[in-house]
Amino acid sequence: MCYLARSQGGPVRKIVLALLIALAGCAPRAEIAYAPDPTAPARPIFVGSTRGQDLQSGQDFGFARSPTLTLARFDVAVPPERRIGELQVSEAGRKPDPKRDFLVAGSKIYPTPATFRTDLHRALAQNGNEAIVFVHGYNTNFAEGLYRFAQLGADFDLPGVLVHYSWPSRGQVMGYAYDHDSALFARDGFETLLRDLRLAGARHIVIVAHSMGAALSMETLRQVAISRDTETMARISGVVLISPDIDVDVFRAEAKRIGRLPQPFIIFTSQKDKALLLSSRLSGERARLGNMTSVDRLADLKVTVVETGAFNTREGHFNIGNSPALIQLLRSSSRLAKILEGAQSANSTFLAGVVMTVQDAKQVILTPVEAIGG
Repeated sequence: MCYLARSQGGPVRKIVLALLIALAGCAPRAEIAYAPDPTAPARPIFVGSTRGQDLQSGQDFGFARSPTLTLARFDVAVPPERRIGELQVSEAGRKPDPKRDFLVAGSKIYPTPATFRTDLHRALAQNGNEAIVFVHGYNTNFAEGLYRFAQLGADFDLPGVLVHYSWPSRGQVMGYAYDHDSALFARDGFETLLRDLRLAGARHIVIVAHSMGAALSMETLRQVAISRDTETMARISGVVLISPDIDVDVFRAEAKRIGRLPQPFIIFTSQKDKALLLSSRLSGERARLGNMTSVDRLADLKVTVVETGAFNTREGHFNIGNSPALIQLLRSSSRLAKILEGAQSANSTFLAGVVMTVQDAKQVILTPVEAIGG
């Protein structure tokens, strides 16, 4: 039975405890499992990781922090019998089901950065020299981050080469402080991976980062800007932050130091995000970037904020990956373009949302289609 100790503190501590109970759950954690048929259709995901070896199991990619960037490739088989937004993965003690579970069809650890870049160069040349880099969030183990990216790749039919940066999250709800420090530790590794992508021939790099991974990504972009690595920065052709666990003032300072933000720069938020409510309680702030109520404080930044609270699923911390209705909406490229690019004036109404503009910042409040004119 899973439980947490009874709170002895005041109302804030009780709220934090209640949120921890809601977020913790008792489900087993995902683990890497290999498909029984190695020829199963699979999509390669290149990996850069600063995770060290798990000393208890002896397996690679644990939660220990490694100063060396490990470079790898995992070919992930997407199960044929699943619904959009569904992420069923192999868990300890259960036999994998290749029809329902995400599994690994094959993997490779590269001995040197040069061999990694050689394979990456070949893949980029076959995919328009475009790469999408996913940075997972807090409380995520290696398998969960890898499978989550595979799910997003399948559900959104993502183009280009998929590259996953896996930083040493502890993979525990109570490991928030450890994860926060690990995100800072992992900045150099992410900067190195972005540079490897450029050296391998990537002309267009889109960064997609979730939760605390968004904080890591912003810190890394700031670091790249400070180092005056204009060649790498010029290859960043878009940034998507999903439920970013970042203080708004810190985000503003990072954005100002970066200078011209990569475009498009999209921030997916939810005012009903329970995980960010916990983060705001722990940090003593009213709100984080990922659950802010308006874009007034971002008015001088060229960003698009997309509010997804109407599509909340589970704790509301990954609506873009968990809500089938939201995925279907965003999969429609023409509709998404209309929402994100079509409005410059305030209060412009669209099929699936309302767009409000405050100087350079734009806020899109998405609404399920059935709720409009219903």
